[in-house]
Amino acid sequence: MSKKSILGLLLFACLVVAALFAGASYFISLGDGSYSQQEQKTDATKEETNQITSGEGTDKTDLAAEDSPEITKEPELVQGNTTQAGGADVLTEEPWLSTNPSDQGGTSEKNASSVPKTADGSNSDDKNSEDTFSTSVPAAEAPQLIYDCDKVDYMSYIPEISMDSEQEEAFNITNPSIDVDAISAILFDADTKEILYYKNALQAVFPASTAKLLTALVALDWCTEDEEVTVGDEITMIGTGSTIAYLRQGQVLTIRNLLCGMLLPSGNDAAYAIGAYVGRKSLQNETATKEEAIAEFGRLMNLEAKTHGVKNSCFKSPDGYDAIGQYTTAYDMGLIGAAAACNETIVEVCDQSDSRNIFPSGEDVTWYSTNKLIKRGYAQYYSKAIGLKTGTSTMAGRCLIAAAEEDGHKVVCAIMNSSSSGRYD
Repeated sequence: MSKKSILGLLLFACLVVAALFAGASYFISLGDGSYSQQEQKTDATKEETNQITSGEGTDKTDLAAEDSPEITKEPELVQGNTTQAGGADVLTEEPWLSTNPSDQGGTSEKNASSVPKTADGSNSDDKNSEDTFSTSVPAAEAPQLIYDCDKVDYMSYIPEISMDSEQEEAFNITNPSIDVDAISAILFDADTKEILYYKNALQAVFPASTAKLLTALVALDWCTEDEEVTVGDEITMIGTGSTIAYLRQGQVLTIRNLLCGMLLPSGNDAAYAIGAYVGRKSLQNETATKEEAIAEFGRLMNLEAKTHGVKNSCFKSPDGYDAIGQYTTAYDMGLIGAAAACNETIVEVCDQSDSRNIFPSGEDVTWYSTNKLIKRGYAQYYSKAIGLKTGTSTMAGRCLIAAAEEDGHKVVCAIMNSSSSGRYD
């Protein structure tokens, strides 16, 4: 092979090697650039994630509303928003709705693990458990009392009232012509639950203190009459302008004493004392806060109501004070009244114009009934009346659940949103 041929081959080899080297460098540079872009995307994602978890660069109000259906301990983060609880919109805490100016209510984050239990010990909010009743029970939450009904669209929290086939059949009567001064009313045979008269009986109304009959039914389901209760700071949760039994913290009363203080002078403080005691008993937690205990008692009220056929009501406060999301109908209150009229203890308490009570802690107190039907000397006195409970509030108007008995036959009526004289007439 000549020198020219050899030199040609060497030159060709050098060109090939140079070309291969240049190609390799080019692809390596591409690979480095691609890797660098991917790292940038990953770093950006990490930075965004860190901002969300730390709260930076994100609207904390929205996070509070989405992540916590309960009333937060920091009202400034959720003021004016609504959250979902029990399938219905619930107004988050605002200062003018606070049940107690010194306490924001609700369940704090540190106590969130304290889940209310049902009577069988299962979690009350277990979504996999079967509901005992055909209608779901609202989630347990402390009541948000309404002090000024002009400041909240309370009707927006009331669902559409429905009539099922059972109710439709019950209302299929020849309705007598009776002039009743009330927005709605109903008359039942207390034993058979047969409707004898009705007027707008499925219209949404507010219970006021007539709800205390339901509180009494719950209390007697969970307690014996001689159980002793120490009055605590739950009585500070009562609303402005409440009727009271003048209880003081530290006093010791029996359940029977508290029933008298709640049903005769219509003591809201007595209702809250019952509610807190029974609520803690149901939670099996004596150290539960007053808000947690009252919220649990509200859950028990709705469970109890449903056992009596109530389907278009939601109870929030043990005393019936106007509250966000609390409503009922004359039909439902009539059913509760019928149950109360068939309860011996409740009738014994309600069928007396006054009651002397000596507390286990030594106090000697006499309470007087607000129900003029059973008070001799009043023009409204009716000899066959056996109770039951009056109720008055801004939103409810004047109400009365009354019962009468003759020859062992009981009837009960619910008069809702009436006038001072009209509820007795």
